[in-house]
Amino acid sequence: MFNQVLSSQTNRASTIPALTGLWPILIILCCSSLVFANDTLPQASGLDLSVPDLEPAVTLEKHHNRTVEEYRVNNNLYMIKVTPNIGPSYYMVDPDGSGEMEMKRGPADVNVPKWTLFSW
Repeated sequence: MFNQVLSSQTNRASTIPALTGLWPILIILCCSSLVFANDTLPQASGLDLSVPDLEPAVTLEKHHNRTVEEYRVNNNLYMIKVTPNIGPSYYMVDPDGSGEMEMKRGPADVNVPKWTLFSW
């Protein structure tokens, strides 16, 4: 066992000088890649990079017995909140964007999507 430990230490000691000779080459290769790097980034031309306005447009209508709030994003109606003068408010929600509204009682039932990933 002592011979195995001794032989492994001598093998390691013999590889260290070989690795120390590689350090200057590795440093030169790393520095040469910095020389060929571009300082300027290419400009994106012809692309529309503007962010669409995702804030909902709220239309408020007051009637004699209720208040109606319409919420729209990109001119698409996705939620209506009806607040009667007497009683709790209720919501009508378009869950899948088809234009058909579903009635919900209270804000706990409303699951309105907050993110638009794709729209066309």
